[in-house]
Amino acid sequence: MREATEAQGESTFAMLGVIHGDGPGEVLLGDWLESAGPGVVTLEFSPYGLDFRRSKGRELRRRTCEVVEGLREEGLPVDGDALGSVLSYIDLPWEYTVASGYCTRHEKPLFLIDMDRFSARKLGRISDLLSKENLVQLLSGPGRHEGLRQKALARLFFEKGVKTFSYTQEMRLRDRHMRLRISQLMRLYRPSLFVHICGWQHLPDPFGLYTSLSPRKVLIHDQALRV
Repeated sequence: MREATEAQGESTFAMLGVIHGDGPGEVLLGDWLESAGPGVVTLEFSPYGLDFRRSKGRELRRRTCEVVEGLREEGLPVDGDALGSVLSYIDLPWEYTVASGYCTRHEKPLFLIDMDRFSARKLGRISDLLSKENLVQLLSGPGRHEGLRQKALARLFFEKGVKTFSYTQEMRLRDRHMRLRISQLMRLYRPSLFVHICGWQHLPDPFGLYTSLSPRKVLIHDQALRV
């Protein structure tokens, strides 16, 4: 790992890019954290998103499952992979459960540093997402598991250089905010290794927002860790 260039002393900084919805990534992320032993972990997840899922996730899951059962009773198709993607949006993300588990076991701090306002905007539309009419469309199939789709896009981008997504203005604002929070936490904690877990689309960093932190970038993908 390269030494960071700002005022965090001897700290080193790693960005772990994960593929949201990718089942094997959960184990790989846990193994990476245990092996590397970071002193501080930050996560692309907002405090609002955590509170929302803790307070409303169980009821939203119950209501969704009731609607799905009704669709099955009506003889309508319900694609299992598509349903899994819907429920994963309601549940706590595995990135959080893995990072939280590591930090609890090793008594290390975990910080959720994404922006609340974007989470609140998206989660404010969740009732429309989970309406019967929308679920009929989402679950009718043939489903394509979101984790598999994201894995294919990531492979095309990192292995073939094919541009598979747009880096939006929202992503730029969020990355600027998260980079500022990371810099502040680095100066406060000065860990030997500082790890930020984020979606794989943030690794390219086209505006160089993380460049001054000299990040080591790791894509958690399939059975390998690609740097």
